[in-house]
Amino acid sequence: MTRNTEAALLLEKVGAVFRVLEGDSFRSKAYFNAAVVLNNLAESIDDLYTKNKLKDIPGIGEGMRKYLGEYIKKGKVRHFESLFKKVPAGMFPLMEIRGIGPVTAYKIAKRFRLIKADKALGELKKLVEQDRITDITGFREKTTLKIKKALDVNAGGKRRLLLAEALPIAEDFIAYLNKSSLIVEAEPLGSLRRKVSTIGDIDMAINSKKPVEAMKHALGYPEISSIITKGDKVSHIKLKNGYEVDIKCSTPDQWGSLLQHYTGSKLHNIKLRTKTQASGVSLSEYGIKKGEKLHKFNNEKDFYNYLGLSYIPPELREDRGEIEGALKDGIPKLIKEADIKGDLHVHSDYDYPNPHDSGVSTLEAIFDKAQQLDYEYIGFSDHNPKYLGLTEKEKEKILIARKRYLMSQYHAYENKVKKSSVKLLIGLEVDIRPDGKRAVSDKLMDTLDYAIVSIHSSFELSQKETTERILDGLDHPKALILGHPTGRRLNFRDSLQADWDKIFDFCAKNKKIVEINADPARLDLPDDLIKEALKFGVRFIINTDSHYVSHMKYMKYGVWQAMRGWARKKDIVNTLPYKDLQSVLEFK
Repeated sequence: MTRNTEAALLLEKVGAVFRVLEGDSFRSKAYFNAAVVLNNLAESIDDLYTKNKLKDIPGIGEGMRKYLGEYIKKGKVRHFESLFKKVPAGMFPLMEIRGIGPVTAYKIAKRFRLIKADKALGELKKLVEQDRITDITGFREKTTLKIKKALDVNAGGKRRLLLAEALPIAEDFIAYLNKSSLIVEAEPLGSLRRKVSTIGDIDMAINSKKPVEAMKHALGYPEISSIITKGDKVSHIKLKNGYEVDIKCSTPDQWGSLLQHYTGSKLHNIKLRTKTQASGVSLSEYGIKKGEKLHKFNNEKDFYNYLGLSYIPPELREDRGEIEGALKDGIPKLIKEADIKGDLHVHSDYDYPNPHDSGVSTLEAIFDKAQQLDYEYIGFSDHNPKYLGLTEKEKEKILIARKRYLMSQYHAYENKVKKSSVKLLIGLEVDIRPDGKRAVSDKLMDTLDYAIVSIHSSFELSQKETTERILDGLDHPKALILGHPTGRRLNFRDSLQADWDKIFDFCAKNKKIVEINADPARLDLPDDLIKEALKFGVRFIINTDSHYVSHMKYMKYGVWQAMRGWARKKDIVNTLPYKDLQSVLEFK
């Protein structure tokens, strides 16, 4: 866990305290917003503090800067410690459970006197089993069922890590490992290597000619808080951030076998064993045994080739037809990040009344980043103006003013850099209301280059109602992109229930594009639905949904999600050059 992430979690805790003590107050929002800012800083807060640049962090006021400085120097903040004493300590671990926000966590912790943080989740599980949650006024049986489901899904209550949270932990460990000449190579294993959207456990593999010495080096990692089990080739550790890691060491001659075995998935390996049993071989982390002979492999490609299969990328190893495909040399050439030519879901810093969050970063910062990424285009898709309390004329004025602002900023940028190679598109993210109506009139839709239509509310509608709602929302020539289609928020909100086959069929027949939202908290469309949609001939776009320029780095997560869904370059419209994209989106 990075220092920025630790500080962000601290601010979230403070925001949660203010939420329960003051309601949806300015202070509560300020701390939650500041946490988002810290999570998206490109530079460490320690470095900013050393350079006396905490004041340059957007959205951080003088008081909060003072607290951050105290945290950086002392590792805690005296004022925050006194605030935390005003609520039961058990409230905070409860907030790690999907669907339990600060207020619900506070009510449960207060009612049942959950004053010990380390025992709160265990106590919650008992309360659910005893059906005691409904003892709290206002809590229904439905609440208990939701919490029970979340506890079951999250391995006894512990929140699964987002891919974007687990990856830095693994990368930091790998960076340490690679400082030693003993290490030939180090790789994450399991769901992290397969780029699954959420991660339960972090497993690491080390390739070394001297595995015993390599393990000693690994166990010297400064971020280890305790060594749970210690062995020459396998150890289990706990990090200072609370997460546990399994470490496995291999010699180079068996490296490929170990990687294949522990990358999984379990279903993939079961199918692989089933398919190869007839040929009289047995598979393990040590190699492939045929008769009395053990064949060892220093890479995975040779391992799969020995079984008569073409190489299967880790992202595809889920028993979704990849083994059958590899038998026929039918594994597709998957999309890669270098194929991406632009991003059409970026939020600008133009400020106006809208029902969701505005962007923060300037056009200049976003276009500088786009040039670094070698993009050909950026599309600003801010949220629609508020649809309650504003007249049609007022909405029109807002969108006209926004377009002028973006165009003027773009021209100023072009003049500054002597003609930008990145083109500007002006779109809009438009809410699909519960009745299927768009939050923007047809007249205003016609003024856009394109619109991303998406659902941000009323997630509890029936499958039929949700399906019709989505189809109605797409029923306009400029409603070209279906944004974060299932509405899921990982570890927080499940996917919408809809007839996805019907929606995919409609999209394919009506030239609608389905978004793969790269926000690590969404990764939406889910990978299994991407694979399903491809059967209908659906085209996708991978967007970052950036509200900060630092969010643009999320593109890799969207690409990995597309890979897991078997998507190729030709399936993704933002791999197209600008001129070809023009014909797809039908704008001038």
